[in-house]
Amino acid sequence: MAKDKGILLDPATDDLQIDATRDAQGVVVRGLAVGETAVQNQGLILRAFKGEYKEYPTLGAGISDILGDHEIVGWRREIALQLQADGMKVREVELDMANNKLTIDAAYGS
Repeated sequence: MAKDKGILLDPATDDLQIDATRDAQGVVVRGLAVGETAVQNQGLILRAFKGEYKEYPTLGAGISDILGDHEIVGWRREIALQLQADGMKVREVELDMANNKLTIDAAYGS
């Protein structure tokens, strides 16, 4: 199963994104929003700490620990390794601490 398509989460709450569609009788025929998940998965991996995903205990970058850290090269490497572990091809990870900006160019597949 491809990882780039899947169930979407609400970006504000991380709850399942519900997009209920009802038929003429009012019965729900579709409910969960499905779409592109690469960016969603990147965010989840960045925020997660190792051990949070019990099936994959080494997955997670723990990005909140970057605050006050000056080891930018290590963080770029860790982020790239974590995204690669999830099957993404990482082209670039750029951290701009002066402007609090993180840029990721990574996607599933080729």
